[in-house]
Amino acid sequence: MTIFDYIGDILSKKKGNLLLDEYIPFLINRWLSFLSPQSCAVLNDTVNSLGNFDKNYHYKLLVSLFPKVKYTPRIQYIKKIKKEKEEDKDLKLLAHNIELSVRELQQLLELEKQLT
Repeated sequence: MTIFDYIGDILSKKKGNLLLDEYIPFLINRWLSFLSPQSCAVLNDTVNSLGNFDKNYHYKLLVSLFPKVKYTPRIQYIKKIKKEKEEDKDLKLLAHNIELSVRELQQLLELEKQLT
């Protein structure tokens, strides 16, 4: 079982009969809080305020709390944009001009530093 199986059952299938060997309440709460502000409020008011309790009780509570939906919604993440360093741009340009890969050029530069 994966976390997506549990989330799919909580939100769309509503059977509530999955094995809870790999069920992690914290991760389920985290994924369900991504869905909408309403689901986050439900989790905060019920699950988080009750504290730690049995996995089975947690699972059954979430199955009964969340309304049934046709399909499990996709969660969109905001990915961090990596900024390229000035050196990386220069290395790419130089590597392109002398027809080498960036890795090969870095190895040549490291070799030059070792020799001097």
